[in-house]
Amino acid sequence: MYIKCCGFKESKSIKAAVDNKVDAIGFITYPKSKRFVSVENIQILANNIPDEVDKVAVVVNPTSQEINDLVEQTSINTIQFHGDESIEFIKDTKRQYPQIKIFKAIPADQNLLENIQMYSEYVDLFLIDTPSKQYGGTGVSFDWSMLESIKDMPYLIAGGLDLEKIKHIETLDLNNTGYDISSGIESNGMKDITKIKTLLKELKG
Repeated sequence: MYIKCCGFKESKSIKAAVDNKVDAIGFITYPKSKRFVSVENIQILANNIPDEVDKVAVVVNPTSQEINDLVEQTSINTIQFHGDESIEFIKDTKRQYPQIKIFKAIPADQNLLENIQMYSEYVDLFLIDTPSKQYGGTGVSFDWSMLESIKDMPYLIAGGLDLEKIKHIETLDLNNTGYDISSGIESNGMKDITKIKTLLKELKG
C-alpha cells in the first residue's frame, strides 16, 4: 500500500511521517492554498527526506519556469499536476525532465474514466480527488463506488480521508494503489504528529 501524506510545512511532522514508513511527502506550491510553501522552503524541508521517500511538489496550472525552479532548486523527484494542465504541457515536462515522476490529480466526476485514458500515457500515478473549483484541499470525500470500474491503472484515493474512512474503503472491492491524506492528519489546520503516527502505524505496520 502506497501512502502519500500531503501539505507539510514544518520539519517535525515530516520526520514523524518518514520515521513511520510514509511512501511520499507532498508540498503544496499553489499560492491560494492554506498549506502553501515556497520553493525556498521546499528546498530546506526536502533536504532531510531520505531518497526512498518520494518528494512531491503539488502544482496547479504552473508555468514552465515554475517547474524548472522546482526541479533545479529542490530535491523533489515528483511533480503532481493538480490543475487543468494540458496533455501537451505534461508531455513536455516528462520529456524535459525524464528523471521526474509525474502524478496527475483527476476529479471524481462523470469524465473520470475519459480523463484517465487521455492522460495515461504520460502519467506514472493518478490521484482521484473530490471535484472542487479550488483544485482540491476540500477535506470532503466522494462516492468511492464510482472507482469500481477502474482496472489496470495505478491510482491513489484522495479527498478528506482519515484512518476510519480508509479502513472502510479497504472493505470495498477496489484496485487502488493507496491513499493521499492531508486533512485527516491535522488538528486545527496544523499537522498532528499523533495522528500521523497512528495512521501510518496502522497502514504501514
